Amino acid sequence: MRVVLAVLRYLPALGGSTRVVQLLAEGVAARGHEVTVVTQEEPGCPAEEQIGGVSVVRLRMRHVGGFRVPRNYLGRLRGLDADVFHLHGNRIWCADYYFPFARSFDWPQVITPHGFYHYWMRRGTIRWLYYDHYFPGRLRAFDRYIALTEGEARQVVGWKFPPERLRTIPNGIDLGEFALPSGDPVATRSSWGLTARHLAVYVGGLYDNKRVDRLVRAIARLRGDWGLVVVGVDVPGSAYDRAHCEALARDLGVPVRFLGPTSREDVLDALGAADAYVQGSAFEGFGIGLLEAMAAGLPFVAYDAGAARELAATGAGFVVGSDSEMAARLTEVVDHRETFTRAARDAIPAYSAERMVDRHLDLYRSVLRTAPRSER
Repeated sequence: MRVVLAVLRYLPALGGSTRVVQLLAEGVAARGHEVTVVTQEEPGCPAEEQIGGVSVVRLRMRHVGGFRVPRNYLGRLRGLDADVFHLHGNRIWCADYYFPFARSFDWPQVITPHGFYHYWMRRGTIRWLYYDHYFPGRLRAFDRYIALTEGEARQVVGWKFPPERLRTIPNGIDLGEFALPSGDPVATRSSWGLTARHLAVYVGGLYDNKRVDRLVRAIARLRGDWGLVVVGVDVPGSAYDRAHCEALARDLGVPVRFLGPTSREDVLDALGAADAYVQGSAFEGFGIGLLEAMAAGLPFVAYDAGAARELAATGAGFVVGSDSEMAARLTEVVDHRETFTRAARDAIPAYSAERMVDRHLDLYRSVLRTAPRSER
């Protein structure tokens, strides 16, 4: 099978959707299929190369009025001979420059929008026109829609997408990363320089949807018994960037350490050294950090965004609606850590990268068995 994936950014870029597409692309290639990823250029990277058995095609971009415009995007796609085309994203260049021409391609088409950040986090006329009028019609050109969560699936059905062409496939992670012991937890905690008895960790950027301020407020309610460690890139100028959250922590007397972006090894060490994982997001397409916490045997407490509610149903953590509730649940998970760890480890095999690849290959085969678009 020949599969083409289009995505905003690919390696060496970092990010949740980038990581998921990498695991999918390399997993499909490892099963003996031919995989090509079409993405945007990255500084210092060649226009074409092989990474992990995957052919990567990077397009030059023009920047016009704050928008990225890909050079010869449709031409490059038309030059690829594929059995399945799989588009990732919405309100980004790889989706928006394809949508108007989707019906002109004969290949079976699959879309994974990765949730609707702009729909939930932005207001205004453009948002209304795009999601309430334009986007639902564009979706109907696709043979299959992959939702990451049941909540996303309900949203899409509400936009009148045919339910028989909808599949829910949750994201997966590389469980092999968690098979070996992480670093020395005592040394890791010592390096953070926090003296609180218990420590919560959050991994992700300080984007406006991540709401790290909620985590600071929750930890403040525990009156010094807990500290907070934040791993991830700062986003200066966002409503809840590092400067805002540091000032809030000082005002509330919260012991917090902002580590910034770190190596993958340091992320795994942090998960292995903390007492709980916390997430304050107002929006998540899925929330890979919750899966990684589960794989590390770390209980989580999260606001209701992305897959948090579905993952909490496994018994691995809690969904909350306020900072006071988060504080109360943190006390509960640390008192019953073994129960949550056991539930997480029982549930996590269903979210392996291998299982995710299996589900995608089954879906790809299902569209191959349908009639060509010209015969429908």
